[in-house]
Amino acid sequence: MQSLTDFEKIIKKDKIDSVLVQKNNTMIFEYYRNNKMKERQHKIYSVTKSILSALIGIAIDKGFIEHVNMPISHYFPEFDQDKEKEKITIKHLLTMTSGLYWPGNNGMIPSKNWVNFVLQQDIAHPPGNEMVYSCGSSQLLSAILQKTTGLHTEAFAKKYLFTPLGITDYRWNCDPQGIAIGGFGLAMKTVDMLKIGTLYLNNGVCKSKQIVPYHWIEESTSPKIKTDDNYAYAYHWWNVTSDNQIDRIFLAVGREGQYIIVAPDYQLVTVFTSSFKDGSARPLQYFMDYLLEV
Repeated sequence: MQSLTDFEKIIKKDKIDSVLVQKNNTMIFEYYRNNKMKERQHKIYSVTKSILSALIGIAIDKGFIEHVNMPISHYFPEFDQDKEKEKITIKHLLTMTSGLYWPGNNGMIPSKNWVNFVLQQDIAHPPGNEMVYSCGSSQLLSAILQKTTGLHTEAFAKKYLFTPLGITDYRWNCDPQGIAIGGFGLAMKTVDMLKIGTLYLNNGVCKSKQIVPYHWIEESTSPKIKTDDNYAYAYHWWNVTSDNQIDRIFLAVGREGQYIIVAPDYQLVTVFTSSFKDGSARPLQYFMDYLLEV
């Protein structure tokens, strides 16, 4: 295929570490910059958020969490002192619309207690009104998952998601309280990122077993908040929504160019790991230019 040949030429010139392309559940393209990249646990940064979203869906399905409209004050009663904060729900955390002021990771990471740091921020907007991308929201979700299930987020992931998918080679870093970092804590192999994308393409089913509820796949990846002319946000997943975009494409995105891209209408899943320091979205552009029509 000419487009794949052209695609390979261009990624070899760029800071792409690995790419896997799967169509109709069959691998059609595989690239590693060197042998180490195949076995490496890649830092996937904010792709972690999308995997956390899957875990929240599983926890709701299994009855650990009642529903997305649960107020988070139910889980953090010690912070239930502000009328606006009482309105914040799990759904607000998933869509980054909590309204809590977010000073950035540079504010949260040095703090001694990340969850307390996030919860003690002032309300900057009424909950549900405005999206502010926040790793703090993801950290609260990870804490809620641990509180409700009685399992560490990583242990819950291992039991209900990773082991059923055959994912064994990963690490999940924690905050000072031992809570798995919900916004950027995971590192895993490229092939295992592909397993996550394939699970979502196949509506949550792996080897005839429903791992993530079908309705959660649909709900969590459907656009909720329009962020600009080209993108919308769902439950810790992004959507491509440009005006001429008629087919559904949703994606998990991490800094330095980490991507899981799922295009159901094309039966296509693509994974990139990269080493960009410039905030580039080139992998997604390469996907749109070279891979959609393969």
